[in-house]
Amino acid sequence: MKRIGIVGMGENGTMHLRGFERIDGCEVTAVCDPLPKRRELAQNLLGDKQVQLFSSYKTMFKQAELDAVAVCTPTFAHTPIARAAIDAGLDVLMEKPIAPTLEETDAFIIHALATDRIVQVGLVYRYSNLYRTLGQMAERGDFGPVMMAWCQEHRDNFPTQWFFETKKSGGAILDKDCHHFDLFSWFINARPVRVVALGGQHVVKGKSVKINCGYAPDPDLMIKNPDIVDHANVIVEYENGAMGNLSLCMYEAEPLEGLKFGVMGTNGAHAQTIKDIVLNAGGGPLGEIEEVPVDYFNDNHGIGHIGCQVQHSEFIKRMDDRQFPYANLLLARESMVISMAAEQAIVDKRSVLISEYDNPGITKLLKRHAKDMARPTPAPLPAPVPRVEKEPTPQEELINTLLMLVKMIFKPKVKGKFKEFDKDLFQKLADKLNKDKKFLDMSRGMSARVAFEGPDDSKAMVEFRDGHAFPVPFKEAHAEVTVKFTKEGWKDLFAGTNVQNLVMSRKIILTGRIAQLRPYTEAMIHVTDVIKKI
Repeated sequence: MKRIGIVGMGENGTMHLRGFERIDGCEVTAVCDPLPKRRELAQNLLGDKQVQLFSSYKTMFKQAELDAVAVCTPTFAHTPIARAAIDAGLDVLMEKPIAPTLEETDAFIIHALATDRIVQVGLVYRYSNLYRTLGQMAERGDFGPVMMAWCQEHRDNFPTQWFFETKKSGGAILDKDCHHFDLFSWFINARPVRVVALGGQHVVKGKSVKINCGYAPDPDLMIKNPDIVDHANVIVEYENGAMGNLSLCMYEAEPLEGLKFGVMGTNGAHAQTIKDIVLNAGGGPLGEIEEVPVDYFNDNHGIGHIGCQVQHSEFIKRMDDRQFPYANLLLARESMVISMAAEQAIVDKRSVLISEYDNPGITKLLKRHAKDMARPTPAPLPAPVPRVEKEPTPQEELINTLLMLVKMIFKPKVKGKFKEFDKDLFQKLADKLNKDKKFLDMSRGMSARVAFEGPDDSKAMVEFRDGHAFPVPFKEAHAEVTVKFTKEGWKDLFAGTNVQNLVMSRKIILTGRIAQLRPYTEAMIHVTDVIKKI
């Protein structure tokens, strides 16, 4: 049994804890976070299971019996913790980017690769079905040589203060787009040689500016003295003449256009991903543009970013076979160097050569691990075979259950009208559910935001997260499931019309990842029982 420790119980730490707990042959046995409420969250997620809780990672490494640790802290704390873990004899899964500066990054890489420890980096796209499918298409020559890659990331900004301080985060391009520069290099399959970039601060600037992030813990946070760019355009030149083009905007407001990524080959064939949930390909020998089948659930199980659960599984495998991880330190460094060159190009107003970041120690390591770095793309997971289910299906039960919840939380002012969200009622519900052990047991692992939209454009959102319920600010782009009522559908619902009939007739419109909540139908039914008692 592999014993895993988690350092940092923010969003990523929660994802890693839940992910490792779902894998046979490993368990989370220790958690470290300086904040008591986050340590309490970890214990709540693990239920009755005994777990050691620490406020200091140094104490955890000395006292807990561990085989590996996931480092899920802010960027500026990554390498001190990961180095201490390596020196304590532990394998490490660390979040990207490795560190805010190249000097710190290189010193850590050289130290880590001089040991026999496994160190895997959270370039989670490397483990996703979506991008592994695209990677295999590129490697078998569907596009000819890929000579153009592009990324448009237009979104809201970061969730907490430290991201906006370059000394702590390394800058917006490093933190946000090392993922996408890694994709450029993956599909182009060549080394970057030069970077040109323009960027600056349009909106997120000054001594104090209100945060604009749909998943910010504090939606009223005033960001102090942000010194990172809030927009950039970056061109990356590769040694084979290929080009990568990134457009970044960090001040878009809801509704968000989101992420788009694409490649173009010399034979005229091309592909595009949209918001990480659609892959279209066509042109040239591929013919008409069509959607490429990809399973977007089984690489993450709905617990976090696409690829996150494959990332956990492959980390456990690397602990056994001691092979070089697919998302390794040297690949992570290359994506970071492109990001840092872009940041430098903006400051210096010049093109920046990648050779300016050469390090003799790293060059030796690249030669030593050349075969590892040239490995082909692993196959994406096969799509699960649908189960034959008796009537009513769990999905039908879930539809009815969700809408029973809606009916009891939202009460119409008059027949057919949609009432504004009743915060007092739902807060009472949340207080009861958060103390309800039965609900905690049934809903452990459930993570979803359900958006409700009424016929008069009233909107509300409910978040269910591992046994707890929260009213949250409405953010349409962050909903896993959306329940939208037409005027007629809302009226018929309260007149007693069968919910399934309303859904089938499109009087109630359900969109999103309904299947993600399918395993938790009983938990949702229990919610209605609790509401009745309020």
